Amino acid sequence: MNSTVTVVESFDEWSKLSKQWNHLLGGSRSDTAFLTWQWLYSWAECFLSGGRKLFILLVNDDNGKLMGVAPWYVNHRGFKPFLLKQIEFLGTPESGSDYLDVFAARGREEEVAGAIYDFLLGDGASYWDCMALREIPSNSLFLLHFLNKIKADGKHAEINPASFCPRALLPKSESDYFSGAMSKRAKRFRQELRILNRTEAVEHRTFTEGGLDEPIKEFFRLYEEKAGWEGKHLRELIEKAIERSTNEPMVQIDLLAGRDQYFAGFLHLRHGDTLSMYLMAVDKEFNPKVSIGNVLIGLCISSAIGNGISVYDFLKGEEEYKFHWSNEGRRALELLFGRRRLVPLVVGLARLARYAGKMILR
Repeated sequence: MNSTVTVVESFDEWSKLSKQWNHLLGGSRSDTAFLTWQWLYSWAECFLSGGRKLFILLVNDDNGKLMGVAPWYVNHRGFKPFLLKQIEFLGTPESGSDYLDVFAARGREEEVAGAIYDFLLGDGASYWDCMALREIPSNSLFLLHFLNKIKADGKHAEINPASFCPRALLPKSESDYFSGAMSKRAKRFRQELRILNRTEAVEHRTFTEGGLDEPIKEFFRLYEEKAGWEGKHLRELIEKAIERSTNEPMVQIDLLAGRDQYFAGFLHLRHGDTLSMYLMAVDKEFNPKVSIGNVLIGLCISSAIGNGISVYDFLKGEEEYKFHWSNEGRRALELLFGRRRLVPLVVGLARLARYAGKMILR
């Protein structure tokens, strides 16, 4: 079948695609909060400036129906004496978005990957010099078929391991989750919750929709105090995404209250049957005898099971506590690919120069 690729380069064009975008994403294998129109549009409003320009590719079938989207931008990067136009995913590097991908209608992934490859090496060649696609899932069908096209064309791409996201697949009942391999973690969670409740009445409060202004204000107050930095742009991103989420709540705030104050909080992203821990803020001095974060994780997972959530995702990170609570995980990769043979050499030399500079500074 014939397909066409068009480039979206303006926010005005992009703003008209919200329904088509989310409908296609919802039926794809890549469905995640970080690829929704409202998340990426909000991210771009906050972070797409300077040498960064929209470069969203839309793949339509011969009837004009949207069947694939590459959510990209071109970053004009200077490697003296060269200026490179590098394709990157919207959502990175700021804000730490995970599971970024080129998404397509089910069964059309190979066709979409082929159309994008042919466009990039053909009519779209002037837009870019290299690509650095980070946080792409290792099981991405776009990645598989795109690499096959590169190989068949006799070209070379570099694949590097990226982040790892621990996840907890949740059963139907709390008792099933907290048994077996999780029994020790469950025992510690319940012990620490009892210790907290002996000294003060602790309340777990969850906010999902309608009047999130105050919970978000309280969360970021705590975040700024305990994380040690302002988080202004993250808050702006979250508030914009909430405003654009019309069909279902995208953000869930979980706070622990005691002594007439909030002393711990998680900012979750909600999407379908998945609840993802995006940001956390914990006052470890509230009660040094217990792990406050451990208690709040246990409460959030218990609540998630009760609400029919199937996956609790800790997102990227190597923190030990994430692996104590998880029972599976997903690996992300980085794809580096240059349109010309010279490009990888230039990027490699730039990396080497940065590394040498770090060694000198040490």
